[in-house]
Amino acid sequence: MKKITAILGFALISLMIFTTSCSSPSSPGDTLKEFSYAMEKGDVDKVISFLAADEKDLTKEDKEKLTALVQGAKVEIENKGGIITIEILEEKIDEDGIKANVKSKTTYGNDKTDEGNSQLIFIDGSWKVKF
Repeated sequence: MKKITAILGFALISLMIFTTSCSSPSSPGDTLKEFSYAMEKGDVDKVISFLAADEKDLTKEDKEKLTALVQGAKVEIENKGGIITIEILEEKIDEDGIKANVKSKTTYGNDKTDEGNSQLIFIDGSWKVKF
């Protein structure tokens, strides 16, 4: 009986981790955080998935520019000691529920911080970063 309980417990925890990692961010602030962490990792495909541009509309040149931009951001973030925290200072969603402005503060490993404003748009059930 203990073995079955342990196996079921492990399965439940695995399922929770899987569903959390596969779900899309539910708010503009969450999207901005995930976008920033994708930049930190240099994950171009994930960064593109968060952009308010349809990937099939991106030319080869656009993708090359984005790749260079993401790799440059990755190096810059690494030079700052990596992202320690991203704090959402303010999240304003327009009355229509389609546009949002997010003010955030990013703290890096070197104790430096950056504050910024980002605009997002709600497209096909998820928040996307306007770039």
